[in-house]
Amino acid sequence: MSEAWWKEAVVYQDGIGDLQGVISKIPYLKSLGVDVVWICPIFKSPQHDNGYDIADYYEIDPRYGTVQDVEELIAGLKKEGIKLLLDLVVYHTSDENEWFIESRKSKASPKRDWYIWKPAKNDQEGNRLPPTNWRSLMFGGSTWEWDESTKEYYLHSFCKEQPDLSWENPEV
Repeated sequence: MSEAWWKEAVVYQDGIGDLQGVISKIPYLKSLGVDVVWICPIFKSPQHDNGYDIADYYEIDPRYGTVQDVEELIAGLKKEGIKLLLDLVVYHTSDENEWFIESRKSKASPKRDWYIWKPAKNDQEGNRLPPTNWRSLMFGGSTWEWDESTKEYYLHSFCKEQPDLSWENPEV
């Protein structure tokens, strides 16, 4: 394949299913001339957004299989000369991710600035308002969610269960 293999490759994207199902179809995919298998997120997730809300980057969601299944898939595809493209979501996490849970414990949390937190604004009557009027294009509504425990808003470009990571923080 050329340096820009992705421009000319035949890509098969797996929809909803388990890893063993893909593994069982590797010979068939090869016979179709597939160069790349693209898999949606498979990490542990509460599934508010089809796995794009990752709760644990170190665990495979049992709906899809196990780490051993991933290793078997990689080996099987490699044997047939097929690349694997895996959706790895790094823009945001699930609100059930341990990083976010730690971040929302207090404003002094070491992981607080791993996410984007802002104080509220107030209107002329003193009513609490989000920091901006930004709207979520995918899920509608404000991109800010109030956190009662720390009295600040966190940013979520997608659904409220997907707080945005702060790319300003080099630790992220």
